[in-house]
Amino acid sequence: MNLLLVPHKYQSMISFGTVLLSILLNLAAASTDRNIQIINHSGAKVAIHWIHPQTGDMVAQGEVLNGATLNLNSFVDHEFEVRELPSKRTGVCSGGDTCEVDYFKVSTNEEQGKVNGH
Repeated sequence: MNLLLVPHKYQSMISFGTVLLSILLNLAAASTDRNIQIINHSGAKVAIHWIHPQTGDMVAQGEVLNGATLNLNSFVDHEFEVRELPSKRTGVCSGGDTCEVDYFKVSTNEEQGKVNGH
């Protein structure tokens, strides 16, 4: 094991350098976070699920009525599932027996958009 012994007068510089490096690393990591806004223009209520990258588990993020918006904090490369929910009145989806399902992935583009219509 190699040890570096530093005289006391240099310790504050090393601490500052470590803090500065830590701040820079945190800023680099923070640059992958994204505030996303999901606007539902599908004509039906949808459920939003985040897909856990290691397990594939679906983590509920909320339900969005037609015409409503859901705001989420996320990160680049996070994947989401958008699933149409059956009508409370009829018990069926717009496609009949099959509810529509779509997926999207958060990109590095801060102006990312995806529009799907029925």
